[in-house]
Amino acid sequence: MYIRQSFPDLNLASMLPAIDEVVMAKYTRFPDQYSEVFRMETSSRSIEQTTEVTGFGQFSVVPENDKTVYDDPLPGFNKTYIPAQYSLGFKVSRIAQDDDKFGVVRKLASELGKSAKETKEVTCASVFNTGFTSATGPDGKTLFAVDHPLVGGGVQTNRLAFATDPDVTSIQLALTTMRQTVDHRGKKLRIPPRKMIVPSQLEFITAELLGGNDRSDTSNRAINSFKRRSGMPSFESWMVWDYLTDPGAWFIQAEKEDTELRHYDRESFNTVHDVEFESRSVKTAGWMRFSVGYNGFYGILGVPSS
Repeated sequence: MYIRQSFPDLNLASMLPAIDEVVMAKYTRFPDQYSEVFRMETSSRSIEQTTEVTGFGQFSVVPENDKTVYDDPLPGFNKTYIPAQYSLGFKVSRIAQDDDKFGVVRKLASELGKSAKETKEVTCASVFNTGFTSATGPDGKTLFAVDHPLVGGGVQTNRLAFATDPDVTSIQLALTTMRQTVDHRGKKLRIPPRKMIVPSQLEFITAELLGGNDRSDTSNRAINSFKRRSGMPSFESWMVWDYLTDPGAWFIQAEKEDTELRHYDRESFNTVHDVEFESRSVKTAGWMRFSVGYNGFYGILGVPSS
């Protein structure tokens, strides 16, 4: 209100809401892709911490009149999420405002909204794009590794040991690998895989592999077994994540609530405005704070590019 009252000649009372409307229109034009992958959480603190605690082992046979055997959960791995602050802005001179009748402002406002959405998607996709190479996980391993250490002993894989393009055989092997996943105490998790995540380069082959009722790699009348799994829901969903950078890497994911892929929104995307007194330019800046990452590998499997 101070700006509008002090500089009425800039028509900020009508300009600023119009700028916000254009920025947000571009920011929300396309639905988020990252929100289909990550558990979307809000945060009201400077950091968010997760602490993993294992479950119990299997029951033991107890002879008549013997006592119950008690088990203790084991401490797992800890993860701290620290929200980063992101910002970008633009400035429009008074002359440009007067001569262009809001055309320049509208264009720049539109680009600011697009940049905000791009920043979110690229930052979130980097968790997958570096998932085979960067050891940033709480257990000291990359997100996709063949030897995640289990607190109760042993290791667990959530990637294929070799690189391969998606086909019927490799998807079958990936689904079988996920079905054999155990928790830190060696119990079968039985987390249902729900969708395949692919870069844009694999969109159409994935549609052919999962979309039909018949098996895609033979002319015989063989069923598409991905849709008729035993004890598991049908596996026939896929999504293209346009921000995956490896054209050949692909992933299989459970429901995001069954994973530990997390996105914490500390400050939602918003805009602020000001007037530069010396030049009479109008300044607009966009701000947001969020953190993204993972504190566990369960419910997600990756296959590196061949």
